[in-house]
Amino acid sequence: MIETIRSLAGVNLKQGTEIFIEGAMPDDTMYFVLSGDVGIFKKRAGVDHEMERLSTGAFFGEMALINERPRLATARVLSVEARLARMNREVLLKLAGVSPEFVFMLLKHAITRLLAAEDKLQRDRKSTRLNSSHLVISY
Repeated sequence: MIETIRSLAGVNLKQGTEIFIEGAMPDDTMYFVLSGDVGIFKKRAGVDHEMERLSTGAFFGEMALINERPRLATARVLSVEARLARMNREVLLKLAGVSPEFVFMLLKHAITRLLAAEDKLQRDRKSTRLNSSHLVISY
């Protein structure tokens, strides 16, 4: 499996490059971080909130291979430069035939990430409600 990922074409991206944008239609591509850091952001009330920071060895964008829904978040390069490998649905299906464990690991990771993001959003909502419930009186 690691050999397959290493054999994928890599691309170097500069800091600030948006790999995909929340709400955009997916292009059936997921990404592997070969080097550097990538941030996953959700927009709330017009402001980007970093949901996760990914480093070498991580992957993201897997939901685009599973469904045809718009991207759930924005992915942006955080380090000075990042090297990413791209995998499309065709390559994933070939890999699934050779390594079903990879597909299981991918789905498990996707579910874990979604649950963690939901937990973080719930905590943020509670924090926002608590902060907005305090009344400040000045004289």
